[in-house]
Amino acid sequence: MIPYQDDEFTRAFTGRVDAELDQEMHVEVRVEGVDSRQFALVMDTCWATPVNDPDYSLRWDLILSECPNPIDDTVDLLQNGVSTSSRFSFRMFIFTANSTRLYLHCAVHLCLLSSNRCSTDCSSGHQRREGRSLDFHDSASISMGPLVLS
Repeated sequence: MIPYQDDEFTRAFTGRVDAELDQEMHVEVRVEGVDSRQFALVMDTCWATPVNDPDYSLRWDLILSECPNPIDDTVDLLQNGVSTSSRFSFRMFIFTANSTRLYLHCAVHLCLLSSNRCSTDCSSGHQRREGRSLDFHDSASISMGPLVLS
């Protein structure tokens, strides 16, 4: 999971990620070492927590069921389920006045491109949720952080 400073995804943050409140953050989730002609990376869910614990009780969902959280209009899903990298953006926020850190977490899986079922149409308002079949491969969770409010 890589945070970028720009919406072209050319300037990755190096070292500490300092961000201002409401600053647009660009995130790429990428899998390496798999055949990009056969597999796509799919972000199932992505969420933020104020501490480095994906299971922490206080969380904010950014991506749900492979689509942007419908109650957060700052989330933009740029690419998901079409290649070995998926991308989204959101506006930097904090949970409480004394919390200056944000940790990002995503649950992802690999999808067999030949199934033609790796990407979801999020624009229609109805999100596809079908039973997983042979197109579903290794799933994992990944975390990143902190993003620090400057």
